[in-house]
Amino acid sequence: MASSTPLDCVDDFERLAKEKSGQDKVLGGAWYFINLGTGDRQTRDDSRAAFSRFRFQPRILTAKRERSTWTTLLGNPVSIPIGISPAAGYSWIHPDGDAAGGRAAARAGTVQILTSVGELKIEDFAAKVPDNGLYWAQTYLFRDKRNTLRLVRNAERLGFKALVVTVDSPVEHKASGINRAILEPLVRDHPVTLFRATNVRYIGGKERDPKPMSDLWTSGKLAHFETFCCADWDDLSWLKSQTKLPIVLKGILTAESARQAAKTGISGILVSAHGGRQLDGVPAPLDALPEIVDAVKDTNIEVYMDGGVRTGNDVVKALALGARAVFIGRPALYGLIVNGEDGVFQVLKILERELSVCMALCGCSSLKEITRSIVKHQSEFHSKL
Repeated sequence: MASSTPLDCVDDFERLAKEKSGQDKVLGGAWYFINLGTGDRQTRDDSRAAFSRFRFQPRILTAKRERSTWTTLLGNPVSIPIGISPAAGYSWIHPDGDAAGGRAAARAGTVQILTSVGELKIEDFAAKVPDNGLYWAQTYLFRDKRNTLRLVRNAERLGFKALVVTVDSPVEHKASGINRAILEPLVRDHPVTLFRATNVRYIGGKERDPKPMSDLWTSGKLAHFETFCCADWDDLSWLKSQTKLPIVLKGILTAESARQAAKTGISGILVSAHGGRQLDGVPAPLDALPEIVDAVKDTNIEVYMDGGVRTGNDVVKALALGARAVFIGRPALYGLIVNGEDGVFQVLKILERELSVCMALCGCSSLKEITRSIVKHQSEFHSKL
């Protein structure tokens, strides 16, 4: 049911999602999961705060009435440079789970990255979303290569346009504090089978048997060893040899890693700190973005970013610092809590509207005109005082 509360920005969706989650046990568990952060949550919180450290330098008398937010991602046209990042937990929020997000992305003319460890099989996702949508498939370099290869073959067969390999999770980093204390009993005892990871077919070297969630995915159990398995560059090279789909690496935060990734022939880098859910204390993705863009500037690698995006102004700042597109995680889930598929679509359209307005105020009529010249780090102003 659509909300009667005015929803003018992503913060409105977050506020209402929190309110709804406090009134429902299922959504309450989902809320804690969505907002988890590790350690002192420094990276989780700083990923959002980083945007305030960059200030606009608008051009004047150059704004146009007509503005274009169109671009391409790995050669595929999109209406907006704002995609949906992979995230587990969609099916805990909404009965149609990831497919609702996929349909919303297709309606908005953009891309959704389907998680490999969610509730929905990749085959079922493909059957529930429009054929003309743009979808990428996320995977880990699983311990049992059959899990990775099975997902890759399904992605190829079902028309997915890229693989997104998460590379920042060699081991699990437990969230700390009250979030983890509340989440673990919910995951263990909740009637909704969160983290069933239906795309993970092989566990412990053999085809998995139907088991309760607690026997598969809680900390220290078998499915964890398949995902958090200390994969290496040889595993990535193996994957590259197995498919012609373009590969995007998600979780790179340094120029050194970006340059090494470029040598493997990958097609894209998604600068990401995993929502602040892995190593606490790494830089905010926005802060890491410029050096990674510079590190691969002489290649054909496309660079994207996720982490902390909440407004169209944030999108412009990320694009100005070199991202070809940004991806959102939590905001899409807030939209799903508030209003299902329509809520995710509304979040994307709000960001599109804000992006267009910010472009006009910065004197840009197309994404190509958004360059580093229109933003400056606040320290550059302070140094002149």
